[in-house]
Amino acid sequence: MTTILVTGGTGTLGRLVTERLRTDGHEVRVLSRHSRPYAVDLREGGVGLDTALAGVDTVVHCATTQRGGDERSAANLVAAAKRAGVAHLVYISIVGVDRVPLGYYRSKLAVERLVEESGIWWTVLRATQFHDLVAGVLQALARMPSWCCPPVPRTSRWRWRRSRTGSPDWPWAPPPDGCRTWAVPRCAPSRRWPAPTWT
Repeated sequence: MTTILVTGGTGTLGRLVTERLRTDGHEVRVLSRHSRPYAVDLREGGVGLDTALAGVDTVVHCATTQRGGDERSAANLVAAAKRAGVAHLVYISIVGVDRVPLGYYRSKLAVERLVEESGIWWTVLRATQFHDLVAGVLQALARMPSWCCPPVPRTSRWRWRRSRTGSPDWPWAPPPDGCRTWAVPRCAPSRRWPAPTWT
């Protein structure tokens, strides 16, 4: 039996990781900002973090935030893990962090680098997006007013439409040569989509 510390152990992923590890017979400590006895803000670090890591064999780092500060949290965690003699550091990242130009993904990639350069035996696991994230996005879109066009990401494609006729759009490519065209975003502002139901 090993002692494992799960950061963000009360979150969407951390909760499941904690349950699975305990089912497998490991002693698991849950670290989060509000979960006692290991209530620690990783961005601040400090004595509480050293106490949580005392005697820990492995750290599974699930804690993350959209508000920034993940690099600072990881730096504090790595430093404390080295002081405590932690043998293995596991970091949960996201598929595509090295290719998708989003700030959150860049932050995850920077944390990967910190983990790799920590001097501790490490594992980086890149997971795909969780289904509940997709469900949340769709539910948010369903609450938008009927006059509002769904948001179009800057990296999304545009449709091309003929300028003189009402003929159908070409969905994913420019029209044939010789057509006068202009680009319009792919959205239907006059329709309100029903709220999705999940079974």
